[in-house]
Amino acid sequence: MDAEQTRETLAFAEHARKRARDDIGRPWLPLVLLGSLSVASLSLTNSATTPTGLFWVFAGPLGAATIAIYAYRRTRANGIETSPLAYVAITVGLLILAFAAGKIAFAFQVPGLGRIGPPLVVAAGYLVLAWIERNWMVAAVAIALITVTLVTAGLDLSSVQSKSILFAFYGLTLLVVGFSMRVQRLKLP
Repeated sequence: MDAEQTRETLAFAEHARKRARDDIGRPWLPLVLLGSLSVASLSLTNSATTPTGLFWVFAGPLGAATIAIYAYRRTRANGIETSPLAYVAITVGLLILAFAAGKIAFAFQVPGLGRIGPPLVVAAGYLVLAWIERNWMVAAVAIALITVTLVTAGLDLSSVQSKSILFAFYGLTLLVVGFSMRVQRLKLP
């Protein structure tokens, strides 16, 4: 093998390694999907008795299935086989814990905690996603979500107002970050 072939082979291997690492490190679809669902659920926050929970009972599992299929196909396309079970476990865990956090807090008559418990659980789930993906941008988003949740709680807003602000902020933030990850991935050679 001559020197030129060696350089070409090494350059191709380096390009393939960077592309695979980039593909694995950009969980754009889960962010866009969950951001879209959060924005869609805004239409259900016009009063305290709206069926926001019912929306998430159906949308959550459908979103989890979509994310699992995406994760499975993404790893197979890169030639790096991993199980999508971590994504499914995170999503199912988030749904159960968010629901339970709200119900338990309201059962113990702590409505303030009932309003911020579910969003904090979701933000913690994004921290876990950031750890699995080893993605600092997702970790920064999770920390921003935690901060906004705590600030919203400190403002002592009504249930409808805090839900609306949180769903809007979560949804729009996740959409912006997810789409920016997708655009960055498309720009790669």
